[in-house]
Amino acid sequence: MHFAHSVKGKPVEEWHLLDEHLKETAKLSEDFAAEFGCGEWGNLAGLWHGGTND
Repeated sequence: MHFAHSVKGKPVEEWHLLDEHLKETAKLSEDFAAEFGCGEWGNLAGLWHGGTND
């Protein structure tokens, strides 16, 4: 299981699951990009926006 926006010291129940975060971000990005005819690209950008903390 992977998390996004987890905060050290907070209970795991308050952490955001990575897959949920990416899907929600993809939908928001799709909606914004649809305003100029690029909703599919926005969705993809939302899914790919994550990085690593290496």
